Amino acid sequence: MSVEDGSESLLLLHDQPIPKRYKQDFSYRCYKQKFRVCGLALVGGFLLLLSMVIFLFLLLRNSAFELPAWKLGEHSDPITVTGPGPERDLKFMLHPEEHVSRDPCIRKFSWNITKETIAPNGVEKNVFLINDQFPGPTIEARSGDILEIEVFNHSEESVSLHWHGLHMRGANHMDGPVGINQCAIKPGKMFTYRVPTDDQAGTFWYHGHSEVQTADGLYGGLVIHNPITPLENLYEKDLLFLVGDWYHWPSKKVLANFMDRSSTGSEPCPDSLLINGLGQFECSMATHGAPVICSDIVKPSLSINKQTHYRVRLVNVGSLSGFSFTIPDSEMKIVQVDGGQQIAENDHPANSVGVLYPAERVDFILTWSKSAANTDTEIIIELDKEYFLRPNFALTPTQSFLLSPESVKTQPPTTNFSIQKFNLREAKGLSLPNAIPAAQKAFMIYTAIEILNKEHQIPKGFINHTTWEPQSLPLVALDREIWDKHQLVPWTGPEPVWVELTINNIDANGHPFHLHGYDFYVLASYEGLGGWDYYNPFNPSRLPRGGPFNLVNPLCKDTVYVPPWGYVVIRFKANNEGIWILHCHVLWHQAAGMAMAFQVGGDESRGFSDSIFGKSAEEFCRS
Repeated sequence: MSVEDGSESLLLLHDQPIPKRYKQDFSYRCYKQKFRVCGLALVGGFLLLLSMVIFLFLLLRNSAFELPAWKLGEHSDPITVTGPGPERDLKFMLHPEEHVSRDPCIRKFSWNITKETIAPNGVEKNVFLINDQFPGPTIEARSGDILEIEVFNHSEESVSLHWHGLHMRGANHMDGPVGINQCAIKPGKMFTYRVPTDDQAGTFWYHGHSEVQTADGLYGGLVIHNPITPLENLYEKDLLFLVGDWYHWPSKKVLANFMDRSSTGSEPCPDSLLINGLGQFECSMATHGAPVICSDIVKPSLSINKQTHYRVRLVNVGSLSGFSFTIPDSEMKIVQVDGGQQIAENDHPANSVGVLYPAERVDFILTWSKSAANTDTEIIIELDKEYFLRPNFALTPTQSFLLSPESVKTQPPTTNFSIQKFNLREAKGLSLPNAIPAAQKAFMIYTAIEILNKEHQIPKGFINHTTWEPQSLPLVALDREIWDKHQLVPWTGPEPVWVELTINNIDANGHPFHLHGYDFYVLASYEGLGGWDYYNPFNPSRLPRGGPFNLVNPLCKDTVYVPPWGYVVIRFKANNEGIWILHCHVLWHQAAGMAMAFQVGGDESRGFSDSIFGKSAEEFCRS
């Protein structure tokens, strides 16, 4: 379906009044948020009173004041975990020395995807494994390598993989999103991904891009080392942390819970969190409404040499929540975000960084003073509560994990450290040597989770008037004329152009948006005050509420948080041919339809159906 006519029902490309539906949505969603909070408070108070009455009744019935010995979710054959050992070690050490001095090459991998019941935090769950590992194997490479990955699907679900942050230039049909670039790999089938790294270097990751399988553990680390790095003199060792929220229910059940008319659009709150696939859940916290098979296990920990300088690569692999990462007695120097994008020098001392939203990455240099070299400390993960409108009483949102020195004699930790957080939303990029070219094409979108009668009161993610759904074949294999009404895909034209996109968020919560195939400059980011604070670039009479654009040192990213009631303006050069999806990286929002795409190059009417992208994708779909 073409969008070049600029019709209001698809994409706002010129000075148009904002659709009436969005004006109504302001008061409706504001009222809805307040109603949720008040309603939950009343229900919570009633349940607390009822539980007290039941407790007193049980006490009166039992003269010895003993409650039944039954434990919720107690497993008849509990998982046995020995003392601290490698299986509970949080250390993911990287090996840049094996890559930075060699020539670029084709690196070949063979992966078997299965799904098995494991207990990463003591609670049993059916989790995706790659070569019997969770998270999947960490890929390390150098700039210029080509990754050739054979994927054999031995699970009972169709799967696909996306290489988050890599541009995939010349390999659009290998990017991963089912319905856009490929068909899923069916059970018992295999597919070979050919992933170019070109001149990119930095912290990336891979994850499932069929349905919501990332929440069931289909992800892993991906690090491209730079053979010529300006950071080489700042650190000696390289550490990777894959951190994210974790659900005990299967992802399909969580999604069904969200996309139910009774959910009122409130996202399901996670149950726990994991670091590098490990965590600890207090079995006594499980609720009767969500019973689990749980066993007490040793809390994972980390032991490292605190006299060494480390480069820490931190990735949010979660489905919903942002988080902050703190080591109280440390010193952190933030150096890069997303896929190797450098930030401006700053003298702000920090021992904490955040908020890191789903799919975002941050790299920092981690050091300690001599006085802290032999003392125990802790890693503190604090989940951001922005989306926790439906509280989960089983969740401990702030958790700490022991970080001990490798030295033989350790000293008691010092506890008088104040937390000094580096606010990632305030980070700036390096000063640009040349001005960013003016936009040659401009687009504006509005995004929200909406509950509409025509959608049977089921929460759906909308961009303008479109909620995304896949067709029988991926778009890259279809002529544009036969795309259906769920495809919002503007064409940037046959030649490379600079594109400016304004993303207006009319929700009371933020949305981390990821654009495949590109890095982009963040020219503006503004959080509204709950009023009409959006930005229409086609109305020159009204200046942006957030002030002038930053054209001097804008941050370069591939995933950006769009604040509530506000907007973000990004600019990029559309010179990477293909159809590239843009979507919210809150997994439940993406699955509910909060996605669109850009067609860069190709034919105005046939898209890429006649290209190697389209023909290869169609051939695999029909195989």
